[in-house]
Amino acid sequence: MKCIVQGCPGEMEQRRIVHTFVRDGNPIVVEDLPALVCPVCGYTVLDLRVLDTLFALDPETETPVGQAPVFRLPLSLTA
Repeated sequence: MKCIVQGCPGEMEQRRIVHTFVRDGNPIVVEDLPALVCPVCGYTVLDLRVLDTLFALDPETETPVGQAPVFRLPLSLTA
């Protein structure tokens, strides 16, 4: 499948990715997520079933498989 980003010549590839998002102010990291990724521009597409599973993920009842450190850049670098 050709990448849908205008002007990008890439072909989408099946990959396993790490996806990070924030829910209720808490970061959540999900590993080994199936996705289509363009190797040229990085555009990423998740299947609707994968998105449904992510939305249903409940950090209160699921057991994490690990812990990731969270860092914040100094304000002088973000302005």
